[in-house]
Amino acid sequence: MEKNRRAHLRLCLEKLKVLVPLGPESNRHTTLSLLTRAKLHIKKLEDCDRKSLHQIEQLQREQRHLKRQLEKFGVERIRMDSIESAVSSERSDSDREEIDVDVESTDYLTADLDWSSSSSSASDLDERGSAEYLQ
Repeated sequence: MEKNRRAHLRLCLEKLKVLVPLGPESNRHTTLSLLTRAKLHIKKLEDCDRKSLHQIEQLQREQRHLKRQLEKFGVERIRMDSIESAVSSERSDSDREEIDVDVESTDYLTADLDWSSSSSSASDLDERGSAEYLQ
């Protein structure tokens, strides 16, 4: 019985050597040094695990925050898009009105007025031009 127990312990220690990173003097380790290194390695892994869980929680909080911001901006963007489309449609209506204005009929002003001999002010010329245009 004792012989089997010792063989089983030896096998377990060999498996442990494979799993635990050993130092530079890996040729010969005592059972105590192997178990001590295994303990340190387990603590290191647990610490790493704790840090990873903390980081996951932090990233999940950040993700929730960013999703809320995205939803908020999405709602604001929908509002802005509707405002922009309303302004755009108003602009296009006013653009159409400007297109309907007959600009060519003002060409008579330069042909009918004698700019060099006239002593009238610019506002008088505008009024005369408007009166002639209406006729």
